[in-house]
Amino acid sequence: MKEIRFEISDELREAIEAMARAEGKTIDEIGAEAMRRYVESQQSVRDLTDLTSWGQRHAREKGYKPSDVERALSDIRRGR
Repeated sequence: MKEIRFEISDELREAIEAMARAEGKTIDEIGAEAMRRYVESQQSVRDLTDLTSWGQRHAREKGYKPSDVERALSDIRRGR
């Protein structure tokens, strides 16, 4: 494992220390979990952006207009 150092406010450090004590974890474990969750959430945002771009590109290639998509979604929601 590699060590990473950064500065945080005294208030944030106190909150993290309290959480770590309450959860029986180290500050390092809390920090690593927070960073892992951040990376995962950012990957989800990128995946959604990529999917949206793919859908828009496909719709353009097939000649669909936004109104076509709205109508199709409306039909799906009504069970057609």
